[in-house]
Amino acid sequence: MPGMMDTILNLGINDSVAESLAAMSGNPRWAYDSYRRFIMMFSDVAMGYNRKKFDLVMDELKEKRGVQFDAGLTAEDMQELVERFKAIYKEEAGENFPQDPKVQLMAAVRAVFGSWMNDRAVSYRRMNDIPGSWGTAV
Repeated sequence: MPGMMDTILNLGINDSVAESLAAMSGNPRWAYDSYRRFIMMFSDVAMGYNRKKFDLVMDELKEKRGVQFDAGLTAEDMQELVERFKAIYKEEAGENFPQDPKVQLMAAVRAVFGSWMNDRAVSYRRMNDIPGSWGTAV
């Protein structure tokens, strides 16, 4: 069911991994952009937090910097977004963003299994006569 189930990219990235990726790749903007995307997807998909809060922070920073697209933001901007996104997560969860990849993985697995029953997936199965009892593979 392509496109029906939720996806979380960059699982396993944390403060230490982002720092290492930045150093090893020579591209800190890419490293911190990947991290901020992961925080946003994990928060939305695995935890069910409102993605609009993250989008608003992103839009505010782009406006402040006078850029229209994400590509106009610098490595430092991406690092700032990571910190601000982690603050949103902490506000929602009451705890820091998980740094342990195993904790991230287990939350993501639960979310993917749970997405089998989301409205999009149920509707898709109904339209295509796919039994709900089949479950999903992770």
